[in-house]
Amino acid sequence: MQVESLSDLNKQLMSLQAGFLQEPYMSYQSRSELLNKLRRRVVDNSNALVMAADKDFNGRTEFDSIFGDVIPTLGVFDYILKHLKSWMKPDKRRAGFMLWPSKAYVQYTPKGVVGVIAPWNYPIQLSLTPVITALAAGNKVMLKLSEFTPNVNQVIKSIFSDVQEHCIIVEGDHQVAAAFSKLKFDHLFFTGASEIGKKVMAAAAENLVPVTLELGGKSPVIVADDADIAHTARSILFGKLLNAGQICVAPDYVLVTKQCAQPLINELKACYKAYYPEQENDTKLTSIINEKQFDRLRQVLLDAKEKAANIWPPIKEQYQSQRMGLHLITDVKEDMAVMQSEIFGPILPIVIVDNIDTALRKVELGERPLATYLFSHDVNLIDRVSKTIRTGSLAVNEMVLQVTVEDLPFGGVGNSGMGQYHAKEGFLALSHAKSILQSDRKTQLRMKLMVKQSKVLISLVKKLMLK
Repeated sequence: MQVESLSDLNKQLMSLQAGFLQEPYMSYQSRSELLNKLRRRVVDNSNALVMAADKDFNGRTEFDSIFGDVIPTLGVFDYILKHLKSWMKPDKRRAGFMLWPSKAYVQYTPKGVVGVIAPWNYPIQLSLTPVITALAAGNKVMLKLSEFTPNVNQVIKSIFSDVQEHCIIVEGDHQVAAAFSKLKFDHLFFTGASEIGKKVMAAAAENLVPVTLELGGKSPVIVADDADIAHTARSILFGKLLNAGQICVAPDYVLVTKQCAQPLINELKACYKAYYPEQENDTKLTSIINEKQFDRLRQVLLDAKEKAANIWPPIKEQYQSQRMGLHLITDVKEDMAVMQSEIFGPILPIVIVDNIDTALRKVELGERPLATYLFSHDVNLIDRVSKTIRTGSLAVNEMVLQVTVEDLPFGGVGNSGMGQYHAKEGFLALSHAKSILQSDRKTQLRMKLMVKQSKVLISLVKKLMLK
């Protein structure tokens, strides 16, 4: 639905709320049928989604759309469908001796209507994954799509065209997104930049709407002296050029000691030349989404150049398209724009540190990253980093692929986000854990003793508990 007036949003929300009241707890069969239907639609429209993403990005590789968007979305469907029945079962708890023989359990119930604000960088996966999870939990959904991906939006709207009683699609600019954030949802799910996330949270707070914020940040790569340099370089190159670096868990900067720095830089250059021989004109590179983002990245490079950084390959006076190849930056200073905020593009600062302790201290003193990457085979170092670095996720000798493990939750900490989804944690985040204590006639004597403050009961409790 293209919003023509902000009152339209409230009307759509009210229609979903009314539908939820008619069916406040969907059966497992109804939920699984809905999810299977939508999964089939995604498969049937997979080619259309890939072509639409290519148009929206003015050049997006099939690899980025299939492996970064379509396949992960299908993986979410499959994982949830496999586990949903068990997740919906009551979770038995102990009522305790004092309340025996009463039963205590948790029933996971739908929250109601969940609002989802989707980003543009992975317009399929990051739109559909929270929607799938919310529907699996029995909720209704209102999905606000990005205005920067109109072609993908059309395909997504067709996928949901005849299930609008469960999910309504909303389109519009930043003003619509701001109004959307103010609606009285039962939960609001946002994926995007940290600064916008703060505004979304503030708007939701007016109605005490709980939020899940999937944000970003500067995800560091820590290269230990025992790292396999060739594997490390290939991994960094993969993560930095996947979707042209327009991914929230992309490696943002590298921390490496002096003894490994030059070998790593040499290997990165060699790998880039080997895998992307045409550099920024290579069709294996996805374009930067729009001119505004491209200009922002170019200004980041110019700022580094003005502050005496070494940039490889050199900045071009004019680029022929919005494809931007890899740029390595050395002689990095902390006041450079490239070190001040998330890069979200194929620019990689390489920061030389004295030792691993210095690298870890730098990460810990900064904003909490969404991901941290460690390249090392030292079990003690791996254990130390896994236990002490406050980060949304950690990948050891891997790059970006931690987000593809469906059995792992995904989410940030601090400035990189709030709450988690994926795995069972996603289902729990969009469900209400209702505590239930259930008694029958066998417990009536207990209440009689309690209501008259029985001395026998008091004496028994003191003997049993006060020791």
